[in-house]
Amino acid sequence: MESGVMVGIVFAVLSCAAYTAAAVAQRRLAVRVAGPLTGGGQLATLLRHPLWWVSLVFNGGRAGFQVAAVSNAPLTVVQPLGVLVLVLGIPWSARLGGRRVTREEWRGAVLTSVALGVLLAVTVTGGGGGVLDDTGSVVVGAGTAALLLVTAWTAGRVRSAAWRSYLLAGAAGVAFGVSSATVKTAVAVIGETGAAGLVHASSLATPVIAVLGLFLAQAAYQGMELGAPLGITTFANPVSATVVGVAFMGESYAGGWVGGAVAVVCAVLAAYGIRLLTVPRGAATESVEQEGSERAP
Repeated sequence: MESGVMVGIVFAVLSCAAYTAAAVAQRRLAVRVAGPLTGGGQLATLLRHPLWWVSLVFNGGRAGFQVAAVSNAPLTVVQPLGVLVLVLGIPWSARLGGRRVTREEWRGAVLTSVALGVLLAVTVTGGGGGVLDDTGSVVVGAGTAALLLVTAWTAGRVRSAAWRSYLLAGAAGVAFGVSSATVKTAVAVIGETGAAGLVHASSLATPVIAVLGLFLAQAAYQGMELGAPLGITTFANPVSATVVGVAFMGESYAGGWVGGAVAVVCAVLAAYGIRLLTVPRGAATESVEQEGSERAP
């Protein structure tokens, strides 16, 4: 294996570790800030809490390591490593919460990790594309921001904590995936035009979409254990990035019909795994206690 690829793998693992730490910090913050954030009443409390700023530091590190990873290794190598956030994050979060990971969660984690690993391997583009043009930057930036705001508004009116978490986590994944396209465009434009590129549509859209993504991810953990929202975000991120790349950046889907069929099957399996990982806050502890009582003589 080439040394450059090995360097890329190291950075990818570091990116996953930083993302895991950020997700665990956000999950612990969700325990401390009661009530759904979609109502807006808890935002001031959230911004005053040190864990929020800790998560921002780790998320920034994750982004930096990811850029270094894809600069040294192909996406087909880097993307599947994203499942490490589930493998590392679920037991870590459970331990900090003073509980054990249930058998159902382990089954869901294994199934989701395998399905996502294969899905991420086939959800790649064939390269050859460039960046967003001016029209594409406006459409993608404004359209994504509007989609995220509408999703947050809709989620705030959903009574089911599970479905609210699904919607918010999916929107967060879309935000992270789209922001990878807008930041790539912004870097290219600033490199060509200098300071004038700072007012380009992609440059203006990137921080808005990224910040919305962070708040949506935080809101997705309210009332839920880490596994399901983290799995959905990990799923939606590369899929949305691929859609933007193919639709607006001149890239081509590298998987072909076979890859598309595999992706559909993996998406279904991942959805089932995420369903197994859907554990409302407090329910996992009750499940562990029930398992212990069943084994007691």
